[in-house]
Amino acid sequence: MKNLYFSIIALFFLYQTYSQEGVPFKENKQLYVSGNSILIGNNILGDHPTEPLMDIGIPNDVVKMKYIDVDTDGTTFSSSEATIKNIIGKPKIAHAALYWCGLYPSEKGALRKTGNKMVHIGRGDREGQVNSILFKTPNGTYESLSGKVIFDSYGTEVFTTNSPYVCYADVTSKLQNLASINGTYTIANIKATEGEISGGGSAGWLLYIVYEDASESPKYFTTYDGLVEVNKEAIDINFKDFKSKEEGIVKTTIALGAMEGDRKIKTDELLIFDKKSGDYKPLSNKVREEKNFFNSSITMGDEFFTDRNPNSANTLGFDLLKMEIPNPDNELMDNATTQANLRFQAKADRFYLFFVAFETEINKDFLEEKSKAIEDTVISAPEITVISEPIEEEEQKAIVSNEKTETKPLQKETSENKFPKEKVVPKKPIVLSEEDKIKKEVRVQSMSVPGLEAGYYLVTNVFSVPGNATKWSQFLTEKSYSPQTFVNPRNNWNYVYVSKNNALKPVYEKWKLYKGFEYFKEIWIMKINL
Repeated sequence: MKNLYFSIIALFFLYQTYSQEGVPFKENKQLYVSGNSILIGNNILGDHPTEPLMDIGIPNDVVKMKYIDVDTDGTTFSSSEATIKNIIGKPKIAHAALYWCGLYPSEKGALRKTGNKMVHIGRGDREGQVNSILFKTPNGTYESLSGKVIFDSYGTEVFTTNSPYVCYADVTSKLQNLASINGTYTIANIKATEGEISGGGSAGWLLYIVYEDASESPKYFTTYDGLVEVNKEAIDINFKDFKSKEEGIVKTTIALGAMEGDRKIKTDELLIFDKKSGDYKPLSNKVREEKNFFNSSITMGDEFFTDRNPNSANTLGFDLLKMEIPNPDNELMDNATTQANLRFQAKADRFYLFFVAFETEINKDFLEEKSKAIEDTVISAPEITVISEPIEEEEQKAIVSNEKTETKPLQKETSENKFPKEKVVPKKPIVLSEEDKIKKEVRVQSMSVPGLEAGYYLVTNVFSVPGNATKWSQFLTEKSYSPQTFVNPRNNWNYVYVSKNNALKPVYEKWKLYKGFEYFKEIWIMKINL
């Protein structure tokens, strides 16, 4: 790979240009159970392979990053650990999600002086896939784990200076098979750039677990993932589809994962909407300030989480936290609350947000209603609002870098339970419509484009640069397709599609035919004006 040279001024321009781009947040899991959650994790880049970094005054952009590797296993190049303690018995695991992430523009990075400027130089092509790691449960051995790439900006037109990525794997069944979830979890071979890159290197992992416990209050749990840069414009996430408990103080907890928050650079905030004042109120606690909420640390509640190896106080741009939202006298979440709104924003600092979990106490009757409803239907995804719509561009090997969005399609399945007087018979099989069957296999997005003919469109790519859309269309024409383009007026991005029909099935058949082609890394169906 050619060396990458970036001047400080050019970098600042790029950060301004690509703010808000990436993959918008979407709901991953939604649960209604009596229980609780656990969050652990660690970073995998530091100033020493095994020693913790306790100096909180060192900013991550001046550290020559090295892989952390604590497992004494010569076959791994990076590894770190975190421990779960004091969970009684063997709780029923409802959901366990593992995320890992990193800034990875090249294998190595360095800061060099060129003339009167300091520039960052990238050396060495990235090696291997970022979604393949090693996972070790307590008293176990390493097993290979291949996760889903939520977003990898390498080779695209966004975040070109530091190429963030984030991956996800559902490890519920692995934890359900453990005799106890207490013990040390080790994650190895997470990839990131060593040395120096613009803004500083950052990488790490988190494990979020929801478990059932009859002694706990009924709760609503939901997780979201994506990858967005929080910079000059705010990111809002709206949580719905719950009803607070009817009496007493409502306890609400959030869990977050982010990269690249600097402790010394302030003005990054997490806020919650206060319906009484009609405005957003900044959140904080003893270890996270209002104006410096993302501060390169791993915290649980009002304390630093130290049950990990290494247990660095300064995690060099990797932020992980779980905290209860302060709610004295039910000021923010009262006994009639059915919605909560979080806002992420920054002014001088910027950070990459990739994971958000929200959990709150709910009405017991509401839990029973939801439990029954979940048996009969698949819950639709809750609403997410992103201010200034972010869209991801994936690289096409045959042509140029580009971007595309990903949102979760709404799906509904219905079935009927029959309850005879004497005994309960098995449920009838779920009967899906043809459209619902298709939506279970292929991503179908919806949007409104004034003046565009209504129908289903097979979209191959989305481009922010019109010239790139033209080049891609020329490439498709050479491959005997008949590409056409429309512009989304919300962001002026160019969508290139190769099939359109008023009915979904003909477009779906085209999708099945094309989806395996190498130059279509991922194509999707867009439902427009219907």
